[in-house]
Amino acid sequence: MGLMDTKERKNANGESSEIQGIKGLRNLTWLLTNRNLSMLFSGQLVSQIGDSLYQIGLIWLVLDFTGSKSATGIVVMISHLPVLLFGLIGGVLVDRFNRRNVMAISDVLRALVVLVIPVSYFLDAMSLSLVIAVSFVMASLATVFNPARDSLVPDLVTKAHLVKANSLVQVTNYFAIFAGPALGAAILGIIGIAHLFTIDAATFMVSFIAIMFIAYRPVVTADQGKKGTAGLRGQLLEILRYVRSEKRLAWLLVLTAINNFFIMGPAIVGTPIFVKEVLNQGASSYALVESSLGFGMILGSILVNYLVKYLGKGKILLLGMIFDGVTYALVMFTGSLSLFMVLIAFHAIGIPHIVVSRTSLIQEWTDSDKLGRVFSLTNMAVVGMTALTTGATGWLAEYVGIEIIFGVFGVLGMACGIIGWMNPDLRNSK
Repeated sequence: MGLMDTKERKNANGESSEIQGIKGLRNLTWLLTNRNLSMLFSGQLVSQIGDSLYQIGLIWLVLDFTGSKSATGIVVMISHLPVLLFGLIGGVLVDRFNRRNVMAISDVLRALVVLVIPVSYFLDAMSLSLVIAVSFVMASLATVFNPARDSLVPDLVTKAHLVKANSLVQVTNYFAIFAGPALGAAILGIIGIAHLFTIDAATFMVSFIAIMFIAYRPVVTADQGKKGTAGLRGQLLEILRYVRSEKRLAWLLVLTAINNFFIMGPAIVGTPIFVKEVLNQGASSYALVESSLGFGMILGSILVNYLVKYLGKGKILLLGMIFDGVTYALVMFTGSLSLFMVLIAFHAIGIPHIVVSRTSLIQEWTDSDKLGRVFSLTNMAVVGMTALTTGATGWLAEYVGIEIIFGVFGVLGMACGIIGWMNPDLRNSK
């Protein structure tokens, strides 16, 4: 296990009733006093805002440079491909090496790679192929960072605090979704589009510094050491056999993949189309919708900490899927920007219930030496399906009204939660 402070060890052993009695925001405040977790949270908060600026800059740069919607779509699709191509290999690296160091190296490399864009921009050497290459490499490096981060969390807190810790880590992403578009719009006219990437590089270095302050020394058992020497093919086959033998994990990964196919397409491609073609609004209105999404996610990340104590992680996860689908289906009956923003914020409340519960269940169900590979499989299920569904949603939108797509995909997403409810092992997971 990783290094935990004395108070947390007492809590894990039932020795401190005061710590066990902390509720609500006081509990989150206590988590922030854990230096390791607070360093991870601080670094991710800054880095995720940088990632938000990167996404805004990337899309607008390609649109401005090429004037082509199809080229923009290609760049977005390519930025998701590395998870499918290298996801499992990244998981092997996470399980084989020190997870903190994997994260730190990934941050430094991404800072250097993203600087290629502003440098080439000011040298007048910018090209579409260069932007595509940068986005591909950036996404490739993220395939090791994200599984390493999620695998590190169980080594920083006790099992009893996994949900709270995962919620705290996830809220950095939700806050970035809420604040990033507004910040990007505010500073874009001042610093220019190229320096959005410069700021992103700086945020990676802030994350790197924070990660290096995490006191982490993994304990490698003799069994783990033997597995670390196994070949790449052997480790990949091992994790596939492991997941297939763990029925709960298999169910969870399959449901995750199918549910994300129905939810992520409308979320990424459908939302701007709906704002533009159905509501007849512009880019600023789209930014407001995205901010409302982040606002709802922040609320959901707070709410999940209360509900999980009464319902358990399995029910929270499945109810979140059902809620996700129902609120998307309601988009069919939405005819104004204000109502759409309220509905999207309401929809977003359910997202942390899915993500936080799923992450915590995987951390509890999976052997420590396999966490990196299992989280890589989860990442493949989420991001890989995102690559497929964004293309499918864009193609369908050429022939079917986007509000119909929201409705049908919402019902099918809801069905994933209902089907999962039929599995008692998953439904009754505490």
